[in-house]
Amino acid sequence: MKNIASITPVFYITDDNKKIIKEIEKKLDLIFIDDSDKKRKLQIKSKVRSIHSSLAIEANSLSLESVENIVEKKLVLGDRKEIQEVKNANELYEHINEYNWKDEDDFLKAHTLMMKYFDDDNGYYRNHGEGVKKGNEVIYSAPQSILVPSLMKKLFEFMIDNENKIHPLVLSSVFHYYFVYIHPFSDGNGRMARFWVSLILTDWNSKFEYIPIEEEIYLNQQKYYDSIAECHVNSNANVFIDFMLKCIHSSLEKATQKTTQKTKLNNNQLKIIELIKENPKVTRNELASFLNITSDGVKYNLKKLVDNNIIERVGPDNGGYWSIKVDD
Repeated sequence: MKNIASITPVFYITDDNKKIIKEIEKKLDLIFIDDSDKKRKLQIKSKVRSIHSSLAIEANSLSLESVENIVEKKLVLGDRKEIQEVKNANELYEHINEYNWKDEDDFLKAHTLMMKYFDDDNGYYRNHGEGVKKGNEVIYSAPQSILVPSLMKKLFEFMIDNENKIHPLVLSSVFHYYFVYIHPFSDGNGRMARFWVSLILTDWNSKFEYIPIEEEIYLNQQKYYDSIAECHVNSNANVFIDFMLKCIHSSLEKATQKTTQKTKLNNNQLKIIELIKENPKVTRNELASFLNITSDGVKYNLKKLVDNNIIERVGPDNGGYWSIKVDD
């Protein structure tokens, strides 16, 4: 890509992309949490892992345990700058639902908080050149600083114009890549890109509050950088979209595997989970009819799912409902 004054994202959706998007949607449907205390506990756990991973990508050396202690306002010994990075990120992620991913002003406010106390230009686009080095070699030069405001304006306009045309899983990945390409800030670009993706996805489906996507990116950090670099060469976002969809899918796989893979489930048990997902108040007789098995068969399979902590009965047999469980 050349340093141009406007930006038009280039990408196409493959059949493999469509397949993994459907799989992601299916896994999201398997997550059902109705207990407010459990929701809050899972949100905090996911937030801690997201913060730790996103900062670790940027060479923050604090452990997951240290990040958790900082979030819980406990005393932690460590580098003052690294501790402040965690405090800033925690404050931002804690208020994620207060930001509008379509609002560029909100974006700049978020950067101000993410980089609080570090730079003089927090919340403002850079006024100097930026590049990526490998050793002494510059392997990528970001667009000239004079172009950054226009490029970011165009990127937000693209996001708004395509909100209902492009799947959020793809749209968030497109934003992530082209934001990194523009590299609009003096510092904090990676952290902001990953936070904004989480914001976009959480707005689309609130269950992403329990899914630390940043952790999967961290675990595949070299592939993360390689996919971005390859997109720079190809002048399109396809490789990065592939990478992000796989990361999101893997994150969900890990989040749901304890729910659906504690024991080897048979076809009837898998179907029961799907039917409960569609209608938590489904009755045993209805299950028997849907599955074409006996009442004893339904009773056996429900007991297996309950015993393995995959589902639970909430309320009485008459008037209650089934809940698909997610581990703490």
